[in-house]
Amino acid sequence: MLRSICLGCGFLVLNVFAQDDKNLSSLSRFDVNQNLHVQSQMDIRDVRIGDNVLGQTLNLINQNGEVQYISGGNRSEKVDIVFRQPYLESELLQSLSLRFDKDLGFIHQISLTYRIASRYLDILPVYNKTVEQAIVKYGEPMSFKQVQDIAQENRDEVRLRAFVAKLTNQGETGELVKAYFNYLQVTPKTHFVETEKGHALLLTGFRQCYFWSVNEFTELLSLCSFQPSSGNMKGQGITLTLRNFAIQNQIEHFELQKAQPEIDITF
Repeated sequence: MLRSICLGCGFLVLNVFAQDDKNLSSLSRFDVNQNLHVQSQMDIRDVRIGDNVLGQTLNLINQNGEVQYISGGNRSEKVDIVFRQPYLESELLQSLSLRFDKDLGFIHQISLTYRIASRYLDILPVYNKTVEQAIVKYGEPMSFKQVQDIAQENRDEVRLRAFVAKLTNQGETGELVKAYFNYLQVTPKTHFVETEKGHALLLTGFRQCYFWSVNEFTELLSLCSFQPSSGNMKGQGITLTLRNFAIQNQIEHFELQKAQPEIDITF
C-alpha cells in the first residue's frame, strides 16, 4: 500500500503551485490520492517505485529540496529535485530525478546523482563513501560468483553478453530486464570483474557499475560512475538508480477505475 504521503498537503500544494518559475503547476493534473497499491522493496531517499509523483515531490520540497526542472510542461514525465549540503569549502549536490508515467503520475525510475560544486575537489572520497553507505543500507551488492554461476563460466572476466544470454527471466518483465542489461552493452568487450571484496563490478565503456537485485533482477538498484582512470568521474558524478521492471510493466497496463455515469436515453 502507498505510504502516507504528506501531512498538511493542502497548505503545501497552494504554496508549491504558486511558484510559477518552477512550473510546478504541470504536476497539478495528478491526483495525490491516486495510488498503485504496490511499491518497490528498496527506496532512495524514502521514495519508491510505484509512488505518486505529486505526493513525493511535495514531501521532498518539505525536506528542503529545490525543484530544478520538470520536463515536458503539461505532459511532463520527469522532475529533478536538488539537495545541498556543505562539503569542505564547497557544496555536495544531490540531484534526485523522478521519472513517472505522464498520464498516471506513478514513479517508474528513481536516480540520485552526487556531484561536488567545486571543480578542484576530488570526488573519489565521495564515491568510496557512497559505496560504503549503499552496502550499509541495501546489503552486499551482487557477487562475482553469482555472475559466474548465472553465465555458467569460471573465467576471471565474464562478458555481459554471456550473462544476459543465460538470464531465466520470462514474459514481459523478463524482456525488460534483458533490454536493460543489453542497453549497458556499450561494446562487445563489456564485462564483469571481481573486486577485492568479491563483488561484481561491470566495466562498460568508461563507466563502472555495482548492482543490487531483488527477485532475480525484477527489482534492480545500480550504482554507477565513470572509472577513476577516465578522468571524467568528477564531471559525471556518482549515480544510484532504482528500477522495478514488474511494477513498470504494471504501470504500463494500469487502467484508472472511473465510475460510469448513468445514461438516460429517452425516445
